[in-house]
Amino acid sequence: MNRNRKLKNKMMTGLAVSMATVVGAMPVYAAGETEKEVSKEETVYVNADAAGKEKDVTVSSWLKNAGVEKKLKDQTDLKDIKNVKGEETYTEKGDSVIWNTEGQDIYYQGKTSKALPVSVNLAYYLDGKKMSPEDLPGKSGHLQIKIHYENHVKQTVKVDGKEETLYSPFVMMTGLILPEDIFSNVMIDNGKVISDGSRNIVLGIAMPGLKESLGLDKNLNKGNDSDGITLPESLEVSADVKNFSMDPTFTIALTDIMKELNTEDITDMDKLKDSLNDLEDTALKLVDGSAELSKGADTLDSKYKEFDDGVNVLKSGIDVLNSGGVQLADGIGSYTEGVDQLDNGIQTYLGSSGVLTGKVTEYVDGINTIVNGVKQYTDGASLLADGTTAYIAGEKQLAAGAEGLRPLIEGLPKITDAVGQLNSALDGKGSTTDDIRLAADTLAAGTQQLKDTLDSTDIHAMMALVDQMTGTGQELLRETEDLSSMMQEKIAVPVSEMIAAGESLKNNLSSLQSYLTTIQSESERAIAQAEQAVTNDVNSKIDMKNTQIQNMANTAADTAQEAANAELQAARDALDAQIAASDDEAVISALTAAKGQLGNVTVDAENMEKLEHIQVPAVNVNIPAFDASGIVNAIEKMAGSYQTVEAAVSELGSDEFPLIQKQLEGITAMKNQIPTAPMETLKESVSALNTGMQQLKGGISQLSGSVSLLDQSTSTLPKTSKGIQSLLDGFKNLGNANQKLLDGAGELKQNAPILVQGVGTLQGGTSQLSHGLDELSTELCSGAAMLSANSGTLREGAATLTSGTGELLSGSNTLQDASGQIQEGISQLKDGAKTLKDGMKEFHEKGTKKLKDTIEDKVGNILDRVNALNSENCTYDTFSGKADNMNGNVKFIIETDAIEAEE
Repeated sequence: MNRNRKLKNKMMTGLAVSMATVVGAMPVYAAGETEKEVSKEETVYVNADAAGKEKDVTVSSWLKNAGVEKKLKDQTDLKDIKNVKGEETYTEKGDSVIWNTEGQDIYYQGKTSKALPVSVNLAYYLDGKKMSPEDLPGKSGHLQIKIHYENHVKQTVKVDGKEETLYSPFVMMTGLILPEDIFSNVMIDNGKVISDGSRNIVLGIAMPGLKESLGLDKNLNKGNDSDGITLPESLEVSADVKNFSMDPTFTIALTDIMKELNTEDITDMDKLKDSLNDLEDTALKLVDGSAELSKGADTLDSKYKEFDDGVNVLKSGIDVLNSGGVQLADGIGSYTEGVDQLDNGIQTYLGSSGVLTGKVTEYVDGINTIVNGVKQYTDGASLLADGTTAYIAGEKQLAAGAEGLRPLIEGLPKITDAVGQLNSALDGKGSTTDDIRLAADTLAAGTQQLKDTLDSTDIHAMMALVDQMTGTGQELLRETEDLSSMMQEKIAVPVSEMIAAGESLKNNLSSLQSYLTTIQSESERAIAQAEQAVTNDVNSKIDMKNTQIQNMANTAADTAQEAANAELQAARDALDAQIAASDDEAVISALTAAKGQLGNVTVDAENMEKLEHIQVPAVNVNIPAFDASGIVNAIEKMAGSYQTVEAAVSELGSDEFPLIQKQLEGITAMKNQIPTAPMETLKESVSALNTGMQQLKGGISQLSGSVSLLDQSTSTLPKTSKGIQSLLDGFKNLGNANQKLLDGAGELKQNAPILVQGVGTLQGGTSQLSHGLDELSTELCSGAAMLSANSGTLREGAATLTSGTGELLSGSNTLQDASGQIQEGISQLKDGAKTLKDGMKEFHEKGTKKLKDTIEDKVGNILDRVNALNSENCTYDTFSGKADNMNGNVKFIIETDAIEAEE
């Protein structure tokens, strides 16, 4: 149904074009006023409903020879103007437009709502009853279509010296195509019906207002006899219809038909007759043309068989095209699917949130972190170097301070021996000659016995005892004096000095351990940063090479392969240089392990695998150290023992020792006072002596306990002496390593700028890599997105192509089927052309010839009216407006809606 409608529309359009072409091609026998260089041709397209009421008006304008002026001014009242054939531009100024012609003719269109100068009205009657077009579809009966034309343009001009109102001349031609399966017995009152066997082509002509303008209704016979001249202003088409529907009608209105007569130079009836002769000649040419049409129809009939063969060949070709179109659609489907996958892959890896883009961003961030880390590392290296220098200075100070302990190595054993001897002299385990306590006990026992004996009468025994007591007392005095001197010189003073030195050593050891801990922490941190910098440096180069490897996998670029291998070798060389520059065995071991992981890796474009990241083993920094806890504990024990001894001595000195000292002094004084034989006072003296000895015995017992405790406390002093020696040996070892530390710190500080420069170069290269990847990803993403975006269009195009080839195949079938019908129709057209030839002959005999005869016999002032109609004042030459310096011509094409049943 739609295909038939399209075919009908094409035929109706062809009819309209043919009508316009035939009428517009009428020969011109006399030139009017000299044609101006620039002229304007307007074609007004009117869409109307089935009754002829206008709905939409579009005007197409052609500025002929516009290219002679660079800027051409035109006048128009159109809206929504657009250039329909070129790219020339214009500017608007009021009701004028100025075109930049660029040496070309201008073709443009626009819209308007102004009233038309002529109109057409179609009225429908079925079986004598007027009906609206909407009620006609599907009806059957006798149909009448009354087509009435109205001329709305009047001009006041002078005719034979008088003011007359004339209509601007319009010739209206209406065409209809009426299928014979719906319309039969088709007739028209002012026109012609031509049948091709399946359709009736109806053409009618009218000239609204012309009869009145020529005054023919006054000067000529208006009767219905054969001598009357007909200048119709309406048409009537009649037919019998079955299941009514009708295609659009086309009406063409022409404004320059009167100019074809060229009557401007006619000044008398003879010249009018000549013009009428020209008109008759034109009619004769139309007769000849219809004869040629008939002859051409004969030729078409004979040649169409060849065309029909070509249709069959075309049908075969369309079959092949349809098959190829299906295959092409399948191929395009596969192609677009691949393009979509490519776009997804590129977007996944190179898009704004792509995997590779993210990794590169992480890589760039990592490089920046490395750069910052290296800067921190170099700063730390400087601090480490400075700290090492300070450490060595502190170590030297500690070593110098430790040297102050060296006298204790020999002094501590002496103190131990002295305290041991003192303890032996007071422990009561020796003989009375070498043990003060035992001697005191013995003396006390003797004095007690002496006292007891003095109560007897044995004088000799008493004298012996006195002598013994005197000797023992002298010995006791001597030992007591020695004990006092030894306690002061060999115990109190050395122990005090030892405790002071121990406290100093303890403080220095604490400072040394704290400093060593700080040095070890800083060293471990600096080395860890160095390890991380080296690891990240190598791993970043590995990542970069992995990227290049991937690129080489895509492009098989030998140059990229060589560059990658060169970079890997550069990484090995950098590791070698750092290994050679370092004296630290731990760092050298870590760098050697990193280099070992690189091995002999090379990039092979034909067999490429991703390089694995290296892992540098952890490096533990062990600063030579010693365990000072034993020394500290020993010093603390010494201090505690000293405090115990000091407390005991203080206690003894505060209470007992002064008493003993006083008693000893008394005994010493008594020694000088004892007579050789003071028997008479012996008893009192012995009693007093016994009392003193008992007190001395108690004091010496207390002193013996205190010295025993001191002896126990000093038993560890030999170990302390060995600890001091170990401490001095440790400081010596530290001093031996000082130069290596200084050298290493110097090299570390010296190589820091080189490392900073290297990471700066790496950072620059990373920036270039990131920028290059951004450009690459942008171009790839853009291209892939464009491909993917066009995939839909391509798929739609393929679907459209497939659909189109299907329709083409269906159409070719229809064409093949219709070709035979057309061939039959051509035969009928041939018959119709013959009928047209006969009709044109009749038109000449009864129309133009009769008009000529009538005018020659009956025309009065018609010539003046014809000249007035051809004047510029009366001619309608523009619809939308034109510049004053332009010639103009305008024609109207009015298309009415088809009348069909609603689907």
